[in-house]
Amino acid sequence: MCAGSALRQEYGQEYGQEYRRCLEQEFRRGRTGTCSDPSFGERLRQRLRQEPVLLGALQDDAAALLSRGLRGRPDPEPALRGLASAFRLLELAAVNLYLFPWRKEFGTVQTFSGAYVHLLRPALPEADLVRSFGRLGYEQRDPHHLAIARPLPGPELAAAACGFFACRLECEILAEVVLRLRPRRLRAEDLLEARRLAGDVEACVEMLQQLGTQHEAADGVDLYQETPASPEGAGGEDAAPPAPWRNPGSLQGAQDAPRRGWDRCSNGERGQEPLPFAGNPDPDPSSRLFLEQERGGAGSPLSALAAGSQSSPVPGEPQDLPAAPQEAPELPCYQLHSCLRRGALPSYCCTTCQQLHAGACAAGQACRSHHRGQELRSERQQRLWLQRTEVDMLLADGSGPWA
Repeated sequence: MCAGSALRQEYGQEYGQEYRRCLEQEFRRGRTGTCSDPSFGERLRQRLRQEPVLLGALQDDAAALLSRGLRGRPDPEPALRGLASAFRLLELAAVNLYLFPWRKEFGTVQTFSGAYVHLLRPALPEADLVRSFGRLGYEQRDPHHLAIARPLPGPELAAAACGFFACRLECEILAEVVLRLRPRRLRAEDLLEARRLAGDVEACVEMLQQLGTQHEAADGVDLYQETPASPEGAGGEDAAPPAPWRNPGSLQGAQDAPRRGWDRCSNGERGQEPLPFAGNPDPDPSSRLFLEQERGGAGSPLSALAAGSQSSPVPGEPQDLPAAPQEAPELPCYQLHSCLRRGALPSYCCTTCQQLHAGACAAGQACRSHHRGQELRSERQQRLWLQRTEVDMLLADGSGPWA
């Protein structure tokens, strides 16, 4: 398991345990139902806003559920509201089994009436609903009922409830993005892809705004102006320069290239693949919008926007620089500044000096004023950069990270 996957798994377990404690505290106070602790909910919401990859650690098929739930919906906002309600019901089903495993009425779900027909089925495909209830121990007894076939341990049920809770928060975050871009109507595919590529919410909104500008420019092409008949005709003094990542000899181009995140495994490990549909071995490409990609340079306009940006798809993470097809440029080798003691986490990365600094370091303050770099705001970013730099130092001198 690569470093980023291990960190996501660790954070997923941390939030799952905290969710379970919140349920138990509310139960002792006489309150039952889905998690209603505003403090925990806000902490998880803010974390998901900045790091959407955390969602996959809490609910491994969240990407596929969101994609299939939004597929074919001309306006994602009402679809997201419906999905949020569906995830809340799934969370409630898990919580009921966790708090009241002895109650027989929670052992069977009717699929021919009630909330299943009016709230769940309009939001998610039937196969996804059956799989989601299967996570709670239900199996299809007949065409009209799901029944508990194997009671699950309490921790598994609490973890499943936390996963559905995180999916509900993600729907609310995506709905916020849609509202901020009103009156423009977004395609669900563009929304999900921008969320995956950009990472945090602000970068996602900016990317979708840029995409909208590109679409407007394309719509405004003058029908009566002559356009080049071939790619060669597009050259000349006024032609736009090639994107920097197309130049294999440019170090800056390598740094700006579409990349695998530092937290992605290089051994081909990928996110949860959606299940193919019968008779269609290749599922709808929109169901893979959230999944991690191993190859750079996807063909969509949003991928091009993400690749051409100076910021990485997940802000603050170190980048794996792909090897150039011709002579590979020398990759930057980062060092830990002397201000960092053993075990301390960096708070700033200077890409000019190629050094990591502590928050109170005077040299780091000077770098902030005169050099290029980035703040490492989350603990996850700090740990990833620390691991990458330790490896760089080991490769550079063959000794420990603190020689």
